Amino acid sequence: MLASSWGVGRTQERPVTTSLTNSAELTALSADIPTAVRHHFVQIDGLRIHYAEAGAGEPLILLHGWPQHWWEWRHVIAPLAQRYRVICPDIRGLGWSEGSGDGYTFERLARDLVELLDRLEVDRARVVGRDWGLVVGYRACLNWPERFDQFVALAGVHPWTIDGVRPAVFTRPWHVYALAALGRSSALQTVLTKRSLRAWRHQGRFSDAEAAVYLSRMRTPSAHAATIDFNRNVMLHEVPHFVRHYRMMRLRVPTLHLNGACDPLSEGVPDSYRDYADDMRLERIPDCGHYVPEERPQWLADRLLTFLG
Repeated sequence: MLASSWGVGRTQERPVTTSLTNSAELTALSADIPTAVRHHFVQIDGLRIHYAEAGAGEPLILLHGWPQHWWEWRHVIAPLAQRYRVICPDIRGLGWSEGSGDGYTFERLARDLVELLDRLEVDRARVVGRDWGLVVGYRACLNWPERFDQFVALAGVHPWTIDGVRPAVFTRPWHVYALAALGRSSALQTVLTKRSLRAWRHQGRFSDAEAAVYLSRMRTPSAHAATIDFNRNVMLHEVPHFVRHYRMMRLRVPTLHLNGACDPLSEGVPDSYRDYADDMRLERIPDCGHYVPEERPQWLADRLLTFLG
């Protein structure tokens, strides 16, 4: 799952950020969040990357999953912003971030995260990642442990899942195989996006308006291409490389991995991480599916504040 590339140095470029002041859509999405949310763009790898920001204090990065964007954190931004400077980037190609013709390897997406820290002149940060954000967070912590104080992984497998896993863990996410093979069909992508929002949520449901917020951004050409490239990379590169090299991966960053007890995509993840991590624990979230920040926001905010300190 995770390719190996160690000891990569920091970029030295000075931060270049611009405030986003002319997007009525982003302003409207922020209106119901009970704290001031600021929106910015930053140049990373030649792309215009969007991030939302709230609060002050030590930096806390929240990395979203597919098929979503920064807005999935809307219910937890305010309580976390009381203690931290909360930064919610849109992964390249998703949300309001520009996409690229390539760059959807775990390595490149992790570099995006580290380069964002560099642009913001942040030496070290805490990071939380869900789904796509989970694999980005694991890869970044494995490659650049000196940049991260703590990591919380949400809703997915860990890098050592192949050690002791049951086959069902790799057959349940069949959408990955479908999108890798047939993702160029916009109709199929739309069907699978709608299905994922419906089938992977256990507690509550997305309203039509909430689903529309995600679906509208997933219909952009950049999100369409990102979905194809990410899933093809998982199948053709990340999984084979991980199977060969997972024994060489050592996690030094203190890590909490949280999976919903009713998440169909993470059921049966083994505790084999114990042999490869210095300080890690795996916990299940009661009565929760795949969309943790929206299904159990208060539970998640309390658990994050307890763990992160």
